[in-house]
Amino acid sequence: MSAYLKRLEVGSVEEVEVETTNTAYLKQVHVVEIVDEAGRPWEPSPDPDPFDELVVGDPTITGLPFVGETITCSEPTVSGGIAPYTYTYAWKVGGQPGASNEASAIWAIGAQVVIPPQVAGLSGYCDVTVVDDVGQIVTVSSNTLGPIEYREFGDITVTINDIEYDHTVAPALSILMNDPMPVVVSITGDATPTYLWEGRANYPVMVSSQTASTVLTFPEEGMATVTCTITDSSTEEFNTSVIINFLVVDAL
Repeated sequence: MSAYLKRLEVGSVEEVEVETTNTAYLKQVHVVEIVDEAGRPWEPSPDPDPFDELVVGDPTITGLPFVGETITCSEPTVSGGIAPYTYTYAWKVGGQPGASNEASAIWAIGAQVVIPPQVAGLSGYCDVTVVDDVGQIVTVSSNTLGPIEYREFGDITVTINDIEYDHTVAPALSILMNDPMPVVVSITGDATPTYLWEGRANYPVMVSSQTASTVLTFPEEGMATVTCTITDSSTEEFNTSVIINFLVVDAL
C-alpha cells in the first residue's frame, strides 16, 4: 500500500556555511498527516508476531524385539513452529536415548524397518528429527526396544502313521515300496518354521507337500534316508533338522 504526505509544516530555515559554499538547510519539519491512495489516514502495519518455539513429543516404538520382525516408530506430536514439518527417523543401538555420544550407532533409516541379524543381542531406539518451515530443529528419542533376540526352536516330535518315531536314534522302519506313508513333525518354541523334505543320496522320495504334515512315497527298494529341514521363516538364518530312516521292500 503506497502512502503520501497530505500536509507538511516546515519551520524556520537557517543558512549554514559548509566549507566555502553557502547552503540553506531545513531546520525543523513536522509531518502532520499521512494518507493512503484513497485519502484515508495511513497506519503502519504492526510487526508480525514472532513464531512459537517448536515443541516435539516423544515417539513410540511398536513391534516385537526379534530378528526378522518389522517394527515401527510413531510420528511424534508437534506444536509451535511454522508448518509444514519434515521428519527424519534414525534407528540406533548402543548408548542411551537422547544422548549425544559415539556409542550410539545408526543401523537403519525410516519410520518402519525390519530388524537385521547384526543387532541381535543389543537394545535399540529411534531418534526422530523434526524441522519446521523456518529451520527450527528438534530431535527426540523413542522408548528402548530390546535386547533383540532370535526366535527359538523348541522340542521336536515325529509321528509316522500315527506312531511316535524316535528321531534322535532314527531306527530304520520297514515299509512297502509305493505305499504312501503319512509323516508329521511337530515343534515347540516361538519361531515360525518352514519345512523342506528331501531324500538323501539322491533317493527319489515323493513328497506330497513341504509342510509339517506330509505323505512320503518310496518308489525304489533299498535303504532310504529322509531329512526334514526346519527353518525360522522370519530370519532364514537358523535351522534344525530331523532324520528318518526307512528300509523299502517290494513285499513284506
